[in-house]
Amino acid sequence: MATEKPTVGQKGACEILGKSVNYFKDNIRWSEKFQRNVPNKTPNALRPTYLRHDVERFRNLNEWF
Repeated sequence: MATEKPTVGQKGACEILGKSVNYFKDNIRWSEKFQRNVPNKTPNALRPTYLRHDVERFRNLNEWF
């Protein structure tokens, strides 16, 4: 039996990163570094979802934002 990994949406990613939704959309979401390290798990969906673990790892390793 496979277990699902917890995912977060855009708002959840903002809370983990400690940034506002507008800042996330304007500066982080479309950056090459974020897209490379935190892949969108639902690329054809209206709203993106990310693995919670990937977002937390990005926050810990990349204090550039």
